[in-house]
Amino acid sequence: MTTVAIEAAPVRVSAVRTAHAPASSRPPAARGLPDLVALQRTAGNRAVTSLIAAPVQRVPITVPSREETLFNNRQASAPGVASARVYGSARGRNLDLTRGGTPEVATVTVHIRFVDQARTNVTRADGTVGPDTEKVIPPGDARRAFGITTCTTAPGHWNNRAVLVGERAAPNWLVQQFSSDRGGPVRLPVRFAAVPVWDLSGADKGYPTVRVFPQSQAAGGNTHPIDAGNYYMNVAAYGAANAEAIYAHEYGHLIGLSDEYSQSNPQMHALMHDMDPATSAQRSAALNRESVRRMVLAALIPQLHGRVASAAAEISQQFLRAQAPVRSALASSVRSAMADPTTIAALRIAVPPTAARLAPYVPRTLAAAARNPANTSAPAAAVVAAEFAPGPIESMLRRLYYSSLNTAATGVTDVGANLGMHINIEGSSGLTSDGRAAVGGATGLWAGGPANAGDLAAVVDQVAGASRTGRVPPIRASGSILRDLTSLPAGWAAFAGGAPASMSVATVTADVKQSLASAFIARVGPILAGTAAPTTTARLGAFVAGLNAAARTAATAASTNAVRTFLTSEIQPVISRSTTSLMAAIAAEVTRIMGTPAEQLALAAPRDPAIASIASAMSTRLATAALTATASQIVQGRPAINPGTGAPAQEVTYDTVNMMSDNSDLFRADQFADIATAFNGSGLKRSREGDFHIEMGAA
Repeated sequence: MTTVAIEAAPVRVSAVRTAHAPASSRPPAARGLPDLVALQRTAGNRAVTSLIAAPVQRVPITVPSREETLFNNRQASAPGVASARVYGSARGRNLDLTRGGTPEVATVTVHIRFVDQARTNVTRADGTVGPDTEKVIPPGDARRAFGITTCTTAPGHWNNRAVLVGERAAPNWLVQQFSSDRGGPVRLPVRFAAVPVWDLSGADKGYPTVRVFPQSQAAGGNTHPIDAGNYYMNVAAYGAANAEAIYAHEYGHLIGLSDEYSQSNPQMHALMHDMDPATSAQRSAALNRESVRRMVLAALIPQLHGRVASAAAEISQQFLRAQAPVRSALASSVRSAMADPTTIAALRIAVPPTAARLAPYVPRTLAAAARNPANTSAPAAAVVAAEFAPGPIESMLRRLYYSSLNTAATGVTDVGANLGMHINIEGSSGLTSDGRAAVGGATGLWAGGPANAGDLAAVVDQVAGASRTGRVPPIRASGSILRDLTSLPAGWAAFAGGAPASMSVATVTADVKQSLASAFIARVGPILAGTAAPTTTARLGAFVAGLNAAARTAATAASTNAVRTFLTSEIQPVISRSTTSLMAAIAAEVTRIMGTPAEQLALAAPRDPAIASIASAMSTRLATAALTATASQIVQGRPAINPGTGAPAQEVTYDTVNMMSDNSDLFRADQFADIATAFNGSGLKRSREGDFHIEMGAA
């Protein structure tokens, strides 16, 4: 039985008197509203109280929580799969639920016992080794301020997200005579709060316990991960993760929610059904299609990437043969940038005070420097030759192609109703973030998985282009990425009529101004200040020599930026088109295979037999893994959403995109559903109110 604490003051009801006739002698139409005494006798004191005052009510509630199975156990001895670990507890979470205020809100409050306690065994006073005891965090300790701040900021992420929505029936005639209340919609914004407890009390009330670690102890590793029971002031090991969002995520655990990352295929389908049964079937189909699509791509990535990177020397040769128009266009822009009035003005401002008398020489000195090919054309030509060389071209190809393929394989996908999802192909692509070979090479599905090696090679030949053999460049299929890349120089002849955007006068001028001023101060300043030997006997000579040297430095820096930007602008669209086209081709075959009844599949001829063969193998692999996981769950008597450590390891795992997975400040209605259920059963509903449900958004 739930006890309801009424915090409002008791209502005193006084009789309403008139100066005319006794209330009983006046007809109803004449005497207006019934006096409160009559109403109190008729409807009862409780009804009158509820009409006159909206009391603040607080009730203790318990919301369900679940033990969590996460497939996040990745071991070097078993690359390519993630096995299960179990976290958390199913004992529920004890909260306080309050209704009140003006306007009314429903507030969920968590009392948190913050304690000082080691996570590992300690040596006790008697010399024995065992678990540490809880100790009070002393007043003045920085961890107290941290705990108070966390209790303020973490719940704040959950506010203004959801509203309890219900309906209040119209009152009977008698109440309508007294009150303007006619019933109708009731909306209670859901608020969240946390109250720190510092004195070790509250364990018997089910308050959650959180160890707090000082700044000297960094979070991370196997011993000190951040979780719902362990908070760290120093979150350095979590990289760029926002500490406030981290603890907002952990607050979600304190109100009963579980993690939504590293889950199996059956788990994710069960979660989507919990979110919205009406849409779960179509979302599940979309999830499986996208899973297979990414499994196919993962199997292709190492070979695709290797094929394109290995052609860097060939691409570089084509670029170098066609460098003249690029070199000429860049040199022209550098000369114009050097003589630009804004460049001259910027340089005059940069003249050191000790050389103020030389500032008038800046315009003509810089004009002369701009006319000198050694300061403009020569640096531009040197940069073009250097950046078009095999080494830089290979580095750029590796980085850009890896980024494009990896984004397609790991980026967020929408499986319906804006439900963002990460689909993780376990194992390794064998590549680092800059597209270099990683230690150990590709593992798991990235290494080909169940796909036929001949099919993989055929797709790579088609998408990337054939490998170069001998001295004669190979003939590659139209639309292959290598053919498109080696064809790029054909369009550069047009640069004779004007530089491309990446090398325009405006773009280059901005870089020249910044680099020229910095280089000039670095070279001339110490000479004019007398702290460095002049390059000539005359100060003006030192000034001129320093400005020319600064011009060469600025031309080199601006040219380097311009050429790299130019190459990226040329290469990136080719790579993007290739990746997009490949993903579309994979999607077509996956949709055909997974969306066609088995008896009709033979009649639906594939557009690309090699991709179709790989997709079929991956689809079978995913289906088998899901069936095996489901069978294990049934044998163990475990729920699909929490299959336990006996569940088989997974090759594909899933993360949702929301506060309970990646701290993204996204929320769903089902994450507040248990609060609505608890509210409906708590005694907080008022007279004539039906059950409440959750709607998303601020009131």
